Amino acid sequence: MKRLGRYLLILVIVMILWNTEIIKPLKLFTVFLHELGHAFMAFVFGFGIQGLNINLNEGGYTIVQSKGWFSSFMMLNAGYLGSVLFAVLILWLRRTAFRKYILGTAAIIMLVIAVKYSGISFTLLYSVIFAIAVILVYMVRNENIYDWVVDILGVSSVAYAIYDTFVDTILLQLNVYLGLFGGWSTKQPATDAARLAQLTHIPAIVWGIIWLAISIFAVNAVLLKEKPRRR
Repeated sequence: MKRLGRYLLILVIVMILWNTEIIKPLKLFTVFLHELGHAFMAFVFGFGIQGLNINLNEGGYTIVQSKGWFSSFMMLNAGYLGSVLFAVLILWLRRTAFRKYILGTAAIIMLVIAVKYSGISFTLLYSVIFAIAVILVYMVRNENIYDWVVDILGVSSVAYAIYDTFVDTILLQLNVYLGLFGGWSTKQPATDAARLAQLTHIPAIVWGIIWLAISIFAVNAVLLKEKPRRR
């Protein structure tokens, strides 16, 4: 099966099971990537972080220490973009010599961050369960199973990250302005886009469109445009 065909198959199955508990562990992994994006930029442009947590309801937060306006700007942009780019990176590394270390590296990073910044929490429990699952995959010693696990993790994370970017930025902001969805609040949500709008005075919906465009470009450039193999 060609790689793109496999990706499409995984995507269809993920969409069918989207609102089931089966997909929740994969969604939580993407939420962790989102918070990891904030944390990464906090260490690069700020003074690091004081805490990082994800919740069973697919929410999460990172307590960052900013150095100023530019530091805050970079950290706020890093959440939604980070979740997409980290997911795309997983699928890109799948084609490289680093392939066999992807799951192990992800498990170690999650455990280290959870132990140091989450304490006794759901984040730590999730990280431990993820690490145990990764150990089991390695113990099986089957390359096909390993590749499928990496692909499922990567594709589902890309799908959820793009979906979350679209819903939490563009649709929520449209609802604030137009009240399109009766079941949603028309108050300004406390999202990264809303905080970025306060920081830059550029509407949150604009940031949502920018993030979505970058995400789609990254997926197209890295995943959909594969170079043909030379004979």
